[in-house]
Amino acid sequence: MSSGATADGPRPRPGRPSIALDYTAAAGHAPGVGRYTRELVRALVREPGPPLSRLRLVEVGRAPRPMAGAPLGLEGPEVQQPTEHRLLRLPRRLLALWGRVPLGPGPGAWAAGECDLFHHADGGSIAPRTGPRCMAVTDLPGPGSPEAEDLGRRARRAEGLIVFSSEAQQRLVSEHGVEAPRIHRVPVGCDHWERELAAAPPPRAPRDVLVLGAVRRSREPLAALRAFECLGSEAPPARLLIVGRPGDAAADLRAALRSSPAADRVRWIESPDEARMPGCVSGASVLLHLAHQEATPVTPLEAARHGLAVVASPLPAFQEALGDHARYVDLSDPAEAGRALTEALASSDEPGVRAAMRSLASPYTWRASARAHLAAWETILQGC
Repeated sequence: MSSGATADGPRPRPGRPSIALDYTAAAGHAPGVGRYTRELVRALVREPGPPLSRLRLVEVGRAPRPMAGAPLGLEGPEVQQPTEHRLLRLPRRLLALWGRVPLGPGPGAWAAGECDLFHHADGGSIAPRTGPRCMAVTDLPGPGSPEAEDLGRRARRAEGLIVFSSEAQQRLVSEHGVEAPRIHRVPVGCDHWERELAAAPPPRAPRDVLVLGAVRRSREPLAALRAFECLGSEAPPARLLIVGRPGDAAADLRAALRSSPAADRVRWIESPDEARMPGCVSGASVLLHLAHQEATPVTPLEAARHGLAVVASPLPAFQEALGDHARYVDLSDPAEAGRALTEALASSDEPGVRAAMRSLASPYTWRASARAHLAAWETILQGC
């Protein structure tokens, strides 16, 4: 599927391919690529039909699996598609080495089996040496960086690429030399937390400005703190609620908080409990999401799904999905960001604001995303 349509839409044409999928992150990580992988598979196994002849889930590594069991959603009366689960308790570095040197098919080939297509959820290296591959692209590192060079190498090797924005399509062509017909744009899903909410809670008081995701430099936590420090006097009482595990910017954020005039109005939840995330997000008032390399609008849409106002960096993926329903700010201008945040807080309780944000995000479901993936996989296999 090469369009960006987000409605549930028609079922893909029957082809019943067999798919192997790198499922490692689904059990190992609650947010990010873990959520993408988990929710994609959860929707796939509930498609009537079933739409696949085989769905093989491959996990590799020795890391803990905190999301294993019920959170994966692989069981229950709604499940239509059986899965085959292969777990290799081998170091991922061993699989990467096996993929670079001529040592024969290796354990990756055993894991993927005789499936028609291997789907990389995070660009890993556990696929078999031969056979078609598909790769999802969720981040776009800066041109010329080692991360960008690695992305380009992996993208050019794949028979198909899944992206979540027009910008990602264009940059894979212009910066990495990928042929446009191999790139398939699909919608993200953002309805996952609704399963756990009997009813949407009212916004908390004082109002929460939510910063969501691991505390990494690519998500500009210091810019978020400076914006909060610049709140205008007309803003209602608010606190900055940072929900994310420590990353490469954690030390910088801790140092900034020690001298921040707003430190007593900041709370950082460093070990988020996935079971409490639905209430945490839906009870906030504003999402403050300042990032500089994300190629998917999933985080702003997660917030919009629960009616939050959104103040974000002007990334094309965000603008494409949210249009003028969000406020976009210059990362280098805390005063501008503070004004936008003040306006968002002041209007967050106005009649219709939350309803408008929910309506904006309502087409972005994991069911729609799964169906778009199915159509993209079928197209990729037709070209092989």
